[in-house]
Amino acid sequence: MTTAPVIDPAALDPETEEILGDPEVQASLGALDDLEDREDLIDHLKAMKRYKEGKDKGTPWEEVKASLGR
Repeated sequence: MTTAPVIDPAALDPETEEILGDPEVQASLGALDDLEDREDLIDHLKAMKRYKEGKDKGTPWEEVKASLGR
C-alpha cells in the first residue's frame, strides 16, 4: 500500500491545509506514486477552488484555440 509522504504543516499555506484536510484528497494522494503527480493534484484542486469561488476567471476554449494559432 502506498502512502503520501509526511508533509510539514508549518510549511503549508492555508489554502493547501484546507485541501489536505479532505479525506478524499488524502486517499487520492495516497494512490499516487509520483511526487510531481501529487503536487499537480494539489495545484489543480487549489485552482478549481479559486475558480469556483470566483477568484480566478476561466478563458473560453475558442479564445484559447485562437491564441494557439489553431
